[in-house]
Amino acid sequence: MSAAITVLSAQGFARATSVAIAEQAGLSTGALHHHFATKEDLFIAVLDDVTAHVIALFADLREGRGGSSELADALIKSLWSVYGKAAYWAVWEINIGWRSDKALCKQLADHRRNSRDRMDEAIRDNSFLSDRTKNTLIALLPFILSAMRGMFLETFANREDSFFQSQLDVLAGLLKTRLDQAAAQRRRGQLAANN
Repeated sequence: MSAAITVLSAQGFARATSVAIAEQAGLSTGALHHHFATKEDLFIAVLDDVTAHVIALFADLREGRGGSSELADALIKSLWSVYGKAAYWAVWEINIGWRSDKALCKQLADHRRNSRDRMDEAIRDNSFLSDRTKNTLIALLPFILSAMRGMFLETFANREDSFFQSQLDVLAGLLKTRLDQAAAQRRRGQLAANN
């Protein structure tokens, strides 16, 4: 999978042949096909690997003493560590490469939907997060991921790190505000129930 990510990222979808990937991995094409029957199976494994990294981030997320600001900063930084790297470039190449094949497009759409469901599940199953935090994260996740995808496209413009950091700060600020609003709403509800 690492070889596929490298070839997709460096050479693009059109040049990501089984031969090029096997060569990058130091394998014969026969050995590559022993592990992955088709190149499409390998590309799905790449998508699964990227998804697994994101799911692990949600599973490891903790609400700490730093409150919503610390949580928001940590999550946005962690997500960018996946969405701002070469592995995500490979994801884009797969998306673009499969766009004209209806069957592969459907498979990709199903994979994305399944991946989002698994992310939501990882958030819901995280016992270190309050219900209000879980609900807020699940509600904002589509927007945050869309923003990250858009930011990734900006990497093609060779923008400076300060540009990306300013955008990440905006996302973290939005998430912090929404988490604070959810906490305030919960406190208001508790006060009303106590009166």
